[in-house]
Amino acid sequence: MTRILTTAISSIILLALPAYGQWNIINHPGYQAVKSVTSGAGALYMVPYPSGVVKSTDGGNIWNPVNTGLPAGTTVHSVHFVNGTLLCGTESGVYRSTNGGTSWAISNAGLPSANSGNYAKKFFQFGTTTLAVYTATIGGGGGIFRSTDGGVQWFGGNNGLAANMVVNQAAQAGSLLYAATTAGLASSNNLAVTWNQIATANFACYGVQGTASRLVVVSALGYRYSTTGGSSWTNSTGAPGAPSGGELILYDGKYWAINTASPMDVLRSTDNGASFSVYETGLQGADVISQNTFHASGNSLYLGCFSNLYSHAGTTLGLDDAQLIALPVPYPSLFTDGFSIELMAEHAGSALVLFDATGREAMRRPLSSAGLNWIERGDLRAGTYHAALSDRNTGDLRPLGKLVAQ
Repeated sequence: MTRILTTAISSIILLALPAYGQWNIINHPGYQAVKSVTSGAGALYMVPYPSGVVKSTDGGNIWNPVNTGLPAGTTVHSVHFVNGTLLCGTESGVYRSTNGGTSWAISNAGLPSANSGNYAKKFFQFGTTTLAVYTATIGGGGGIFRSTDGGVQWFGGNNGLAANMVVNQAAQAGSLLYAATTAGLASSNNLAVTWNQIATANFACYGVQGTASRLVVVSALGYRYSTTGGSSWTNSTGAPGAPSGGELILYDGKYWAINTASPMDVLRSTDNGASFSVYETGLQGADVISQNTFHASGNSLYLGCFSNLYSHAGTTLGLDDAQLIALPVPYPSLFTDGFSIELMAEHAGSALVLFDATGREAMRRPLSSAGLNWIERGDLRAGTYHAALSDRNTGDLRPLGKLVAQ
């Protein structure tokens, strides 16, 4: 057992890769206007307007369209990968593929009719719950729709949200979900079944990310952060004072942001949202002033822009996609009070183990049941940890990723 443990820890630590300080362009001649990006099962997918969905299985060197089954002429706006299934949001509805995009079929059970004014503009994944966010106001048939079976069946997810709200982004912070809307910020403690509006955040919010003890938003009042669950806010420095659009992602221990309206910039915060600075090294041409979307996968952060798709290497543990599908992934990777891990039935009874930078075991938590498990931080010290799953039968360790305790 000592030999297995030592080998596993060494493998986990060796998988950590160095960071590189710029955006790196991904080759895709003939495609531009990248509106959505996702990845899974060894493939990278993107939506370049007006080409539908295109796919690469060699890291972005060669791309091919995968649109069989999508209505001719329909506009595709979003693509999402979850547990071996692809979803795409179009102006003709949500379509689903279980063969890597080789063929698509409509999957609209429980969803509103889609058109040019109301379609699934974004998908978000929280454990086994998928959220599809539609463009129209909630009163106009838009907002949030939920699925727990990979998009086969959908249910409304707007209970508690106001009819005049347009939902822009959803994110998990600690044990809560947050929805950034045009009429304020809302939280949910039951994976978007019901929402509670945050009275002290009744300003338009375009992006939200955070941890259990800290929220960061892109809002009409500027970039702001809260350490009180949203009851009070402090303005971030170095960011636009009154943006009219934006998106946030928390990746590699940093907050990354784009403004989707003037001034259009990529920004980054390395101090938990207290300050931001423009971060555009490597972007080419008009991409410096026109960005559309983020996607994080393994050791890469992707950025879709007006002309090109870019990647940025991180220090987050890089795992191949097959491992990411087969094994649960703890999230968020940067945490304060704790983090979540979603278990499939076959992993119930295993244990989550964290190792510090020296390879010593710092935490072990039994995972007795399938579903969403919340792991309290307890007395874990601030620092970087490598997570592994200890097999319930053999005790063998399989790497899950890197976590950072603030």
